[in-house]
Amino acid sequence: MAKTALTAEQKMFRRNKWCYSVPGVGRDLAYNLYNAFLLTYILYTRQLTTEQFSAISVIMIICCVWDAFNDPIMGGIIENTRTKFGKFKPWILIGAVTNAVMLVIFFSNRITGWAFVAVFAVLYLLWDITYTMNDISYWSMLSSLTSKPRERDSITSFANLFAGLGTVLSTALIPILTAGKSTIGGNSITAYMVISIVFAAAFVAGQSVVCATVKEPHVANVPLEERTGLKKLIKVIFSNDQLLWVALIMLVVNLAGAVVTTFVTNYFYLEFGYEGSNVTMFTTFYAAASGIVFFIYPLISKRLARFKLAFVALMCAVSGCVAILITGFFVPGELKFWLYCIAALVVGFGYSLFYMVVTICLMNTIEYNEYKTGERNEGIIFSVRPFMAKMSSALQKLITMVTYLAIGMLSITNGISDLEQQANLGYISEEEKLTGVQAVLDGADGYMVIVLRLIIGVIPIVLMSIGYIVMVRKTKIDEKQYEHMLAEIEKRKQEKVNK
Repeated sequence: MAKTALTAEQKMFRRNKWCYSVPGVGRDLAYNLYNAFLLTYILYTRQLTTEQFSAISVIMIICCVWDAFNDPIMGGIIENTRTKFGKFKPWILIGAVTNAVMLVIFFSNRITGWAFVAVFAVLYLLWDITYTMNDISYWSMLSSLTSKPRERDSITSFANLFAGLGTVLSTALIPILTAGKSTIGGNSITAYMVISIVFAAAFVAGQSVVCATVKEPHVANVPLEERTGLKKLIKVIFSNDQLLWVALIMLVVNLAGAVVTTFVTNYFYLEFGYEGSNVTMFTTFYAAASGIVFFIYPLISKRLARFKLAFVALMCAVSGCVAILITGFFVPGELKFWLYCIAALVVGFGYSLFYMVVTICLMNTIEYNEYKTGERNEGIIFSVRPFMAKMSSALQKLITMVTYLAIGMLSITNGISDLEQQANLGYISEEEKLTGVQAVLDGADGYMVIVLRLIIGVIPIVLMSIGYIVMVRKTKIDEKQYEHMLAEIEKRKQEKVNK
């Protein structure tokens, strides 16, 4: 039987799916270096007093909150952008280039002490501003590429797959190349500089491909009087009740994932020694689960409704966290490490599946907005996604600061950073550095390990459970309601055409 020829619209969708999604690898390489490893980089390359660490943490929290509130404003700017390249592409490219420059400066400067704290404040703010330009425009473009449910599920899972691949690669490579026997240049200071240059280049190259190859089927020519102002921006967000509930879910789910990835590095150094490959193995299992979700989501989404998928995701995440706790307290020796990795896969699967469901719920609020008001406002609505990511990041940094100060983690990191600096200056060999680092870790108090283990195992369970309860009780755009909204929107469009 001959295959049906693809329509022009189908060909465009297939091309867009690849050209939009694959370059996301470079984007998330750079983002994950900054988001997941910035604090690790600072702790293990600088000697910090309690006051300096507290100041850096507070700066990060304040900037995250400020930048979170800046996201909807950027969404409004995107809605107001009118160029021959569309409203998304200019900001995608400008944001990528400027952010890449900030990234390299961040990981290559050698400033120390309070001068570093001052420079850090400026760089952190500039990085947030430039990344917001790219992030809001990039993810807002996704919802404009199709409104068909199956195509939307497909391109969303595809984009998340390659974003996850970037996360997996950076998560796998950075610990190996910055801690232990395979460190670039024999010290973490040189290693982070080299990695930042490579990842920044990949970021710019990937986003250039997006701007050059992706074609938007829905490019609206909105008259000047209909452009988005601050008043309308606020109205769009707060008049969309479904958007607000989905935003809350995103906040707690983002925080759950951040807690696991934030504390595992120091936990593993204390538990298994200063070897990045151990961290790599755990986090790779955790992040690789997103690939599994990508392959099975199109199949299971046909058989299970969205809320049922969310329940499956919750059960996986809870099971994995419980396994981490049981393994940590009761399993000895090398077996403990491998059971941790299996538990990481289960937790990662639950988190990735839940986040996939929430992302689609967020995109569906665009049609909900159009159903209620006649306007889509993709840029404004999708700005809620990074808004909640940054709010959760602020909360995660607050938890990190309180925890590290409470358990005296700086006594460990300062000892290691001193050895890294000596190795960077050539005062000691790499072998001498590693021997000294192990001596520092051996002197750590046992309660540090217990506290970090409890945080990794308990907090995600609580947060994911809250997210699921809110989803079931407060969100109402299920598959049936979404189909009804699409039909009604199309009916209204036909009525306008016929008038």
